[in-house]
Amino acid sequence: MRENSSTLKRCLICGVVLSFVWIQAADAMNLYVSPDGSDQWSGRLAQPNSARTDGPLASLAGARDRIRQLRLIARIPEPIRVIIADGRYTLSEPFVLGPQDSGTGQLSVSYEAAAGARPVFTGGRTITGFKRSANGVWQTQIPDVAAGKWYFEQLFVNGRRAVRARTPNKFYHYMGKTVEVPVESEQGKFRRTTSVRPDDLELLQNLSPDEIKDVTLVAYHKWCITRRFLTGIDADNSTIITVGEKLKSYSGWPANTRYQFENLRTALDTPGEWFLSRDGTLSYMPLPGEDPATAQVVAPVIKKLLIFKGEAENSKFVEHIKLKGLVFEHNQELLPRTGYAPYQAAYVTEAAVMVDGAHNVTIADCEVGHIATYAVWFRQGCKDCLLTRCYLYDLGAGGVRIGEGSIRADEPSRTSHITVDNNIIRSGGRIYTSAVGVWIGQSGDNNVTHNDVGDFFYTGLSVGWRWGYSNSLAKRNIIRFNKVHHIGWGVLSDMGGIYTLGPSEGTVVSDNIFHDVYSYSYGGWGLYTDEGSTGIVMENNLVYNTRTGGFHQHYGKENIIRNNILAFSKLHQIQATRVEEHLSFTFENNIVYWTTGPLLAGRWKEINIVMDKNCFWNTAGEDIKPAGMSLEQWRQLGRDKNSIIADPMFVDPDRYDFRIDPNSPAIKLGFKPFDYTKAGVYGDRRWVRKAVSVRFPKLQIAPDPPPVSINDNFETIPAGQQPGSAQCNVENRGDAIVVTDETAASGSKSLKILDAAGLQQAYNPHYVYAPNYSSGTARCAFDIRIGKDVQINHEWRDWRTSPYGVGPSFRIDGRQLKVAGKTLLELPVDKWVHFEITAGLGKGNGSNWDMAVTMPDSPARKFRGLKDGNAKFNRLTWLGFSSNATKKTVFYLDNLKLTNKV
Repeated sequence: MRENSSTLKRCLICGVVLSFVWIQAADAMNLYVSPDGSDQWSGRLAQPNSARTDGPLASLAGARDRIRQLRLIARIPEPIRVIIADGRYTLSEPFVLGPQDSGTGQLSVSYEAAAGARPVFTGGRTITGFKRSANGVWQTQIPDVAAGKWYFEQLFVNGRRAVRARTPNKFYHYMGKTVEVPVESEQGKFRRTTSVRPDDLELLQNLSPDEIKDVTLVAYHKWCITRRFLTGIDADNSTIITVGEKLKSYSGWPANTRYQFENLRTALDTPGEWFLSRDGTLSYMPLPGEDPATAQVVAPVIKKLLIFKGEAENSKFVEHIKLKGLVFEHNQELLPRTGYAPYQAAYVTEAAVMVDGAHNVTIADCEVGHIATYAVWFRQGCKDCLLTRCYLYDLGAGGVRIGEGSIRADEPSRTSHITVDNNIIRSGGRIYTSAVGVWIGQSGDNNVTHNDVGDFFYTGLSVGWRWGYSNSLAKRNIIRFNKVHHIGWGVLSDMGGIYTLGPSEGTVVSDNIFHDVYSYSYGGWGLYTDEGSTGIVMENNLVYNTRTGGFHQHYGKENIIRNNILAFSKLHQIQATRVEEHLSFTFENNIVYWTTGPLLAGRWKEINIVMDKNCFWNTAGEDIKPAGMSLEQWRQLGRDKNSIIADPMFVDPDRYDFRIDPNSPAIKLGFKPFDYTKAGVYGDRRWVRKAVSVRFPKLQIAPDPPPVSINDNFETIPAGQQPGSAQCNVENRGDAIVVTDETAASGSKSLKILDAAGLQQAYNPHYVYAPNYSSGTARCAFDIRIGKDVQINHEWRDWRTSPYGVGPSFRIDGRQLKVAGKTLLELPVDKWVHFEITAGLGKGNGSNWDMAVTMPDSPARKFRGLKDGNAKFNRLTWLGFSSNATKKTVFYLDNLKLTNKV
C-alpha cells in the first residue's frame, strides 16, 4: 500500500480536527470497522494503535458519517471500501443510507466483510441472569419490560427460534358458531363472539383479565391468517371474544375454523417454549442439554435493520452501493392491539432490509435471519439492483419482495429490473404464515433465477398483483432455474410452487423444479395461473409430489404450458376452473405421470384450450379417462388429437430421477429433454451443499376436524350482517348473502340469498357448511322461501376425492323441485316450505337418501330411496346452497339444522 496524501483539516459539520490518510489499495480508499474500534477515530487503521489514540471505527453508521465528513473536505477520487472485522455489532437503530451516501459508476462505495470474517449486526439484546427453578424452568427479570420500556414477541436461544407458549402444542383447536356485531364506540371495529369447546379454555380459566388480554388468537383461513388479542372469555358459555376489523367473506371464521392460543403462562409446558410476563419475568423451558450459564439468549429491540432511503418521487436515489458478506439478525414486529387482519402473501408486512429509491445497489454474500418480517424489500423506485448469494432464513414472514401492490403515477417511483439470483431462502412464515419466498407485485423486467426456496407454509414464488384483466406492470419477468420445495406443510390452502396473477405478457417460467407442495385442503399445485394470468409461458419445468395437481389455471388468457414434466400428484393431475370465451391456455408436449387420482379436474369439456402432443401415463395401470371420457371421445372434442398414453421411460421415477431414455415415445412425439439438475443455487461446493444438505421432517397431517352440529335460526345476528358459522361466497356485484328481517319462517329473521346478473361464476352466490361427518346418519332440516325464477342447487359433497363425491342433491328450477332431472313437485313462490333430508354415511351408504317436503297447510310429502349421487360420497365434508340464476333472483333460508347420529 502507498499513501496518496496526508491531510489535517477541521470538519465543517462538527468542528472536530480530522487527521486522515487516503490509502490506495487496488485503487480504493479503505476505512475499517471493528468491535474494538471507536467512532471518534479516523478509521484508517485496521487495528487500534499502541496508544489507542487512533484505529478502526466502531459501527457502520460511524463509517458512513466519516465518509460524509471526508467528502465535505475534498473530493475522493477512488472507490471507497469499508472493511468490517469479525465480531458482533449491536444496532440501536437502523443503519440508514441516503442519496448523499451514494457512489458513482466508477467510484462505488462498498461495506464488506474483511477476508474470512463474518460480522454480525443484531437488532436484538442479549438476555442473561437466568436461574433454574424447581420445575426446571429458567427465569430472569427484565426491568425494562416491567417499566413498560420494552416488550418482545420473539426469543432466540443458541441460534434457534424458541416457541412462544401456546395451546395446543401440536395442530389445532376448532371453532364453533361465531357472531360478529359492530362496536358502537369504535367506528370500523367489530366484536366477534365465538363458541369453542370447553376443553379449549382449560388453560385460560385461571388467568387474570389483563393476562387474558395478552393472549393472542391465531386463526387459520384458506390462504391467510388472523392474529388478534383476546378481549375476554366466558368459560360458563364456552365462548371467546375478540375485537377487530370486519372479516372478509373469504376469510371469515366458519364452523371448524382452526385456531391456536399463544402467549399464556399456563401453556408453558414443552421444552423449547417461553413466556414473557408484563411484570418483566421471562420464563424458558430448556431443551435437553441447554445450560443457563452458557446459553446465548437474544430478543429483538428495533423494527428495521438496514434502510436504503432514497426519494424516488424527487429523483433523489441511493446509487452504486454494495454490501458484501454482512449478517443482519433480530428485528422486532409487535402485534398491534388492533390485531393483524388476513392478507394474502402477508402483503402488509414490511422487511428488515427496506430499499426505496435505489439504483445499482448490490447485496451479495449476506445473511438476513432470525427476523419477524420479510428479509428484503425492493419497494418504491428501485432499478438495476441485485441480491445474490444471500442466505435468508428463519423468517417471520417471507424472503424477498419486489415492487408494490399499486401502480405509482410517476415512472421514477416504479420498481423494475431487479435481479434475485443464487440465493437460499429458507424457513419462512414463522409468524405471518401466509408469506411467500419471493413476491413480485406491480413490477416488471425482473429476473428471479437459481434460487433455492423451501420450507414455507404458503406459496413459493408469487408473480403479479392484479385480480382480473385490468392494467398491470408485472410483465416480462423471468423466473428460471429455481428450486422450490417443501411448501404448504398442510397448513394453508390455495397455493402454488409458483403463483401468478393478472396480465403478465412476456413473463417466462422455465427450467424450475417444484416439489413437495402440500395444502391443508384444496389447492396444493405446482404451477398455478390464478385470476387474470395472461401471456405467460411455462416450459421445461419439473413438478412432482403435489397434493392437487402439477398445473391449475383458475382463469386467464393465452398462457402456454409446454414441455413440462408433471408427476405424482395425489388427488388429480391437472386442473382448469373457469370457462371463458377467449383462449384460456395451450397445453402441449407435456408429460403427465402419476399413480393416484384422475388425470383431469374441472370443466375441461367446456373450457377454450389447445391441448395436444402430450404423453400420459398412469403407473397403477388404471384406465385413463380424460373428463370421464375415453381418449377417442375426448379427441372428438378437438382435444389431444396427437397425444399418447405411453410410459415416457424415466430412468428411476420412484427415486425422482426423471431423466428420460432417448428412445422415449414422448421424445418421438416432440418432447424436448431438459437438464433440470441446473435448477437451484450454483458456485462453490460449500454454497451448493448448504442448499441441499438440509433434511426436512416427515410431513405430518392434522387429524380431521371434529363433526359440527348446526342450528342456525339467524336471530342473534344483526340484519345486514353475514352469519359466521358458514362460508358466504359472493362477488359483491349486486349479489349478497345477509341476515334480513324482511321475512322469517319463525322468529323475526332469516338468511337472504340474492343473485344478480353479470356475475363471473354461475354458482355464486353460494352458502356452505363444513360439517365433517364420517359415519352414521346425517340429517339436514331447513325452511326455504323461493322468489320467482330461482335456480337453486342444494348438494352434499365429499371433497376428499377427485372429482369430489356427490351425495343427496336437488335442484329448484323456477318452481320445480328436481332430483336427478326428474320433477318431484312444484313449490309455491313467496311461501315457506320445510325440508328434511337424511342419508347414511360410510362406504356404500351415501348414494341412497330420503327427503320429506312440507308445504303450507299440507302434510309432508316423503320420498324414499332417492338416488342422485355417486359411490365416492362416503363422508359429508361440504353442504351448500348455490344460486345459479343469471339475473336478479332471491330466496331465503331459516331454521337450518344439521345433525349426525352415530
